[in-house]
Amino acid sequence: MTASLPAEMAAGDLVYRTPPDVRFERAEGVRLYDESGREYLDAEAANGSLSWGYDSSIVREACLRTMSMPALPSFCESTLRVRVVRRLAERISAAVGAPGRVALELGGAQGIEMAMRIVAANRGGGPIMTFQGGYHGRSPFTAHLSASARYRAVQPWSGPDVVRLPYPDCRTCSFSTGDGCNPACAAAVERLGHDDLFGVPRTGVAALVLEPLLNVGGCVVPDSAHLRRVVDHVRSLGGLIVVDEIFTGMHRLGHEWGFQLHGIEPDIVVASKALTNGVTAFSCVWAREPLASPEIFPPGSHSSTFAGNPHSLAVVDTVLDRWQDWPEARQDVAHLSTVLTKALGELRNDVITGVSVTGALAKVDLAGPYASRVRALATSDPGLPGLLLASTGMAPSTVILHPPLVTSEEDLRQMAALLGAALDRVECET
Repeated sequence: MTASLPAEMAAGDLVYRTPPDVRFERAEGVRLYDESGREYLDAEAANGSLSWGYDSSIVREACLRTMSMPALPSFCESTLRVRVVRRLAERISAAVGAPGRVALELGGAQGIEMAMRIVAANRGGGPIMTFQGGYHGRSPFTAHLSASARYRAVQPWSGPDVVRLPYPDCRTCSFSTGDGCNPACAAAVERLGHDDLFGVPRTGVAALVLEPLLNVGGCVVPDSAHLRRVVDHVRSLGGLIVVDEIFTGMHRLGHEWGFQLHGIEPDIVVASKALTNGVTAFSCVWAREPLASPEIFPPGSHSSTFAGNPHSLAVVDTVLDRWQDWPEARQDVAHLSTVLTKALGELRNDVITGVSVTGALAKVDLAGPYASRVRALATSDPGLPGLLLASTGMAPSTVILHPPLVTSEEDLRQMAALLGAALDRVECET
C-alpha cells in the first residue's frame, strides 16, 4: 500500500487504500481521471460526501458569493452566517417536528464532540451508550465512542464512560430467530439500568449516540422497532438521543434524514458531509430547544476558528440552494434504489452471499474476507474503466456502493458490470 508513499508523508490516514496507487488529477460528474487520463467511476462518492457528484459550478458560485469577503475572524458575525444557520435550523427542525438551535463546527468528529458538550451541559457526565460496530470519529474523544479498539490504541486518555450495546444486526444477534428482533431481545433492552447486564447504573445515562445506518460497521441497517425500543428506554433513564447523520444525512438512505427511516425523534442531530458536497470541511449540530439555549450552553462553551469562514458558509448556502431546487429528491433516490437493486441482482457469482439496497446505498455481502481484493481488482484492469468501491476494516466481507445521488441509470449499470467483472476474478482465484 505504501510502496510509492513520499518520504514526507505519514501513512496514518491511508487505512482504506488498496493497490494500485492512483493519483487523481481531475474529476467531472461521477468520474475521476488519473495522471494518465484513465477514467474511474466513483461508486464511493468520497465516502458519502458527494451527493451532487464532482460539480465545479458549486465552487465557482460559492467563490462569487464571497469575492468581497474571502475571510472573516471567528468572533465576527456576517449576514451569510446568520442565513446559513437559519436555513439549517429550519430544515432540521421541520424534519424533527420541534424547534431547535444550530451551532457550527469544522468536521464530523468535531461535531460529535460539540454534541457531547451540549449533552454534558444538560445531563452532566454520566455514561454514554453506543452500539457495537458504530463509528463516530477518531479524535481523542470520539475514538472512544467508535467500536474499533484500533482507534483507541493511540489515544492519550482512557476516555469517557461508554456502554456498548450489542451489534444491531439481526443476522448475527444471538437473540435473533431470523424474523427480526424477538421478545427476548426486547426484554434485554428493558433491563438496561435495572440490573448489571450492560453495566448501566440505576442513576441513569447521559445519552445514546447512534447512526441510522452503521456505515463503518458494515452498512448495517438496525431493526427499526428494536431501535425505537432502545431510544424509548434510554429516554426513560434520562438520556438524550444524539443521531449521527454525518454519513446518512440528505437522502443517502432515501429519507432526507436517516432518523426518519426509523421513526425516531432525536434531541441532537450532527450533520456534515452532504452539506458541502465535499468541497470544504463543515459540520453543524442541531439541538432541540432549550438544550443549546444561552442559559444552558452559554457563550464560551464552544469555539471554532472557522465557524464563520465565508467560503465554507457560501458553499453550504450554494448546496442548500441545490437541495431546495430538488423537491423530488426522495422519489429520485427511490428510483436510483430500484435501478441498483435490479443491476446488482442480475450478478451471478458464488462469491456473493447477499445484496441489500437502502436508498442510494448498496451492500454486497461476500462469502469470505474478499472486500479489499475486490476493491483492488476493480481498478486493476487497464482495459476497463476503474471502479472505486467502499469497504471497511470492520466488515472485510462486505463491499459497498454509495454513488452520487445524481448518477445516471447507464452509469449505475456500468458500475454493476465492473463490480461483476472484479467478483468473477475473485471467484476464479478462490
